[in-house]
Amino acid sequence: TWRGALYAHLNRFKRFPAGAGGGTAQVVFTIDRWGRVMAARLSGSSGDAAIDAEAVAMIRRASPVPAPPPTIGGGGASVTLAVPIRFNR
Repeated sequence: TWRGALYAHLNRFKRFPAGAGGGTAQVVFTIDRWGRVMAARLSGSSGDAAIDAEAVAMIRRASPVPAPPPTIGGGGASVTLAVPIRFNR
């Protein structure tokens, strides 16, 4: 599925921050129809500032992501997604 391909793509850009304890940060991001990341922000903290910053940075580094199919996002010019980014030791 497209969502599976998206998660696999994002995970290739994940870097565990030195000294971080782990956790899950929730990130909301917007992509255009070509998969370019237009905006990314933290929407739920992991409780670790380094993890939170890396989760947002990872989304930006991963641009462009797999382009969404026309059935995702109602056919608009952009798609906004919320994803959990899990960092485990």
